Amino acid sequence: MDIKINDSDKITMTHTGLLPGKSGKVIHVCFERKTDDRDDYAEIVLPSRTVVNARGFDEGELAQLQLYLKEQEKSIIKNAKQINHDLIFRL
Repeated sequence: MDIKINDSDKITMTHTGLLPGKSGKVIHVCFERKTDDRDDYAEIVLPSRTVVNARGFDEGELAQLQLYLKEQEKSIIKNAKQINHDLIFRL
């Protein structure tokens, strides 16, 4: 079976290192998707999984992104800690 994925089906995820927040450290996770006529964007904060900014993603898609973050939270936190570690030792 040959499955073709269009560029409009691809979502890119990036995230920050650990940042100071009101209730402790947080990680800002960004999702981006390019379509023919627009660029979709969603920014969600871990660990609360609160959507702080979104355009182009509908409510169902945002819920799916939040569920994805719930499932991948430990891995993302580990990577965020590594970003902070690498940054400290480069200075």
